Amino acid sequence: MVGSENREALKKVLKSKVNRQLLYYLDLCARCSICKDACHQYNVTKDVLYLPAYRAELIRRIYKKYYSPIGRIFPKFYEGKDIDDEKLLDELYTTAYACTGCRRCMYFCPFSIDTTWILGVAKEILNAAGRGCSILEELANASIEKGKSIDLYKDIMIDVLKDTEKEIQEKTGDKNASLPIDKEGADILYVALAGIHTIMPAAIIFHEAKKNWTLSLFEAANYGYFLGDSNKARQIAARIVNEAKALKVKEVIITECGHAYRVMNFLYEAWAKEKLPFKVTGIIEAISNYVDNGDIKLNKGSFKEPITYHDPCQVGRNAGFFDEPRKIMNIVAADFREMTPRREKNWCCGGGGGLVANPDFEDFRLKTGKLKIDQIKETGAHSIVSPCENCRLQLDNLNQKYDLELEIKSLMDFVVDAMPLPGNL
Repeated sequence: MVGSENREALKKVLKSKVNRQLLYYLDLCARCSICKDACHQYNVTKDVLYLPAYRAELIRRIYKKYYSPIGRIFPKFYEGKDIDDEKLLDELYTTAYACTGCRRCMYFCPFSIDTTWILGVAKEILNAAGRGCSILEELANASIEKGKSIDLYKDIMIDVLKDTEKEIQEKTGDKNASLPIDKEGADILYVALAGIHTIMPAAIIFHEAKKNWTLSLFEAANYGYFLGDSNKARQIAARIVNEAKALKVKEVIITECGHAYRVMNFLYEAWAKEKLPFKVTGIIEAISNYVDNGDIKLNKGSFKEPITYHDPCQVGRNAGFFDEPRKIMNIVAADFREMTPRREKNWCCGGGGGLVANPDFEDFRLKTGKLKIDQIKETGAHSIVSPCENCRLQLDNLNQKYDLELEIKSLMDFVVDAMPLPGNL
């Protein structure tokens, strides 16, 4: 046991999460086992711990123990479990933090039970019990501290990033091309990830589209979300919100990071209980609009080699961007090959949910990425595009493990390489 003194605190966390949505999910599951065929992790391991219905069952057992009238009287008969039971907490950690949040099980579930949402409750309990993922907590705390002390190293960041302007100028052929940072009055605040590789292509695209934009001083990734701590996740997202307000931008564009877009567009307002005063757009949607409006030009059929596209779960199934990337792929690629299954039914690559940052699950995520490898091999493609940093990291690891010799591209790089720019000649 974690200590009886903590039991009431853990019960308080659970009580705060017991609402109509949770009760609907816990009560409605018919144990039909359709979800077992939908989960890539269960398909590969055949371990009941990764069965979506069993993952939800762990929370259901706690609920029965404390909230079901019959369960309170006959907890063992109804499989009720103490919230501070060590074995239960161990299983909760494994099932909750191993889940990539792909929601493929939800798509196939006849009742649309959101196992990922239920596991969010599990993570809140684990965090309250001091059993959350330590590496994700460290990364989340570092992000929060950066928000508190940004003024200490803002000038250094600006100086370092300004050095990249020469590369933008060479690529675009425009000696006046710039990398605007901390620019008040810009129309767009672009939020990248750590590393120049997510800044450069977007800067070129914005320059060619003649957009009035500025670069955020913060990274898009939100490890509080992966940790399952909604308070920390809100604080991390608030850094960007406050920056956007201070610069008076009209639109915040999130880079190729599905969970970051989901946090900002679907979750932040509920957490903060405030309406955002700006539009939130994913970079995929922005690029698609620029192509439609003629803001940027692409050389049709310029990529000659066989290429396929991976639908990131957060970008596709959880955010709805299916047509936009395919429009671009079909313009640029001379030999675009779709995977089977695809779109809403696509298999998760195995690297989402913060798994690529969690060494506890390294072997597991590579093993459970096997279904994605099989999909890629079936296309015969030599290259793959995926607009998600976590997916590309996982695909790169799988590429090395299975000797695929794949070229892995971001959608932004794929677009920039297809643009009629002096630097591409």
